[in-house]
Amino acid sequence: MSKSPLRLVGLLAGDLYNDPTTKIKYGLFFAALARQYDLVGVHDASLRGFSRFWNAVQVFHPSPRIWRKRYWQNVPAFRSRSKIASRYLQEAVGMADLGFQMNALFDARLKSSRSLPTVIYTDYTAYLSSLRPEAGRSPFTADQLKKWLELERQTYKKAAHIFTRAQFVRRSIVDFYNIPPERVTAVGGGVNFEEWPDVNLQSSQADPVALFIGRDFYRKGGDILLEAFARAHRQHPSAKLIFLTRDPIPQSFPLDGVEVLYTGWDRKKVNECFRRANIFVLPSRLETWGDVLLEAMAYGIASIGVNVEPMTEIVEDGRTGLLVEPDNAEALGDGLVKLFKDIELRKRLAEASRDFVQNNYSWDHVVHRMAPKIQEIGLITKGEE
Repeated sequence: MSKSPLRLVGLLAGDLYNDPTTKIKYGLFFAALARQYDLVGVHDASLRGFSRFWNAVQVFHPSPRIWRKRYWQNVPAFRSRSKIASRYLQEAVGMADLGFQMNALFDARLKSSRSLPTVIYTDYTAYLSSLRPEAGRSPFTADQLKKWLELERQTYKKAAHIFTRAQFVRRSIVDFYNIPPERVTAVGGGVNFEEWPDVNLQSSQADPVALFIGRDFYRKGGDILLEAFARAHRQHPSAKLIFLTRDPIPQSFPLDGVEVLYTGWDRKKVNECFRRANIFVLPSRLETWGDVLLEAMAYGIASIGVNVEPMTEIVEDGRTGLLVEPDNAEALGDGLVKLFKDIELRKRLAEASRDFVQNNYSWDHVVHRMAPKIQEIGLITKGEE
């Protein structure tokens, strides 16, 4: 496909060029966008200097996880980031045809009458987070949540179009935020590899090695997995579990056969773990999309997830992986035993999952699915110049 003449300007809360975490999360997506369009720049709407310091002070909490969520999701910070982003968008008039905003942490069209049209690409909504407060993704009091949801709703209403990763997030934006369905499209998300990894040949080996990657121990279902693995390990003492997390593991959990790694998010070490494993397990209580699941599938690793969205949009049970009931250690243990025992099933699921991801979930695939709406909106802008 030839490159479009449309000019796009990116907007996000994060430094795409200097922050490693932002590069990992969004760098390959913007690279794919730049292969298809003239990307004239990607601007960071993050708070800086005293504003950044004061925001952190105002929302302090002794729990680093809660503090981190409050830092990003509070009404004054939303408004401050909106001023920064809207200034960038106004400056891009005449140089770009369309603004491309990542997530709804600000409103780039704060001064909509003088701004470029924007599209938004988001993986989740504050409303969905509020439905599962125990999962730790909603930092608001009732009053704060009401104000934030209204800011989010106005941001979505001003957008020319909204892209989501998962279908259930699309439905949230249509049903709760009252956005017309024709203005919201689910396009999935891509695998964050610059090059496709070689297929993991461990899947056909006899000794099972399961892998879990979840920085948030509880939200990612780490407790359920440790209980499930203990059940399965009693039947298969040769099985191992590599367990990557950021959070401390309570002493009450059994760890026989478990190798716990507190590695942060070192990509080299994570990729080494993918190489060692032949089963990947992700029993999340709340999942916005499933990036790490796609990565495991890209390596050609047989995976087990839970049969709730969005994993049902990624894994076809029995063909590209296994799905079990959520919050159910017995069902998860049975799934582990099934893959521990059946080497041929592991191999078949691994091969099918690799093919599925490679044919559907590169970032170029995602940009291709966005293209019709981007072209439609961008060409209208060019026609008005």
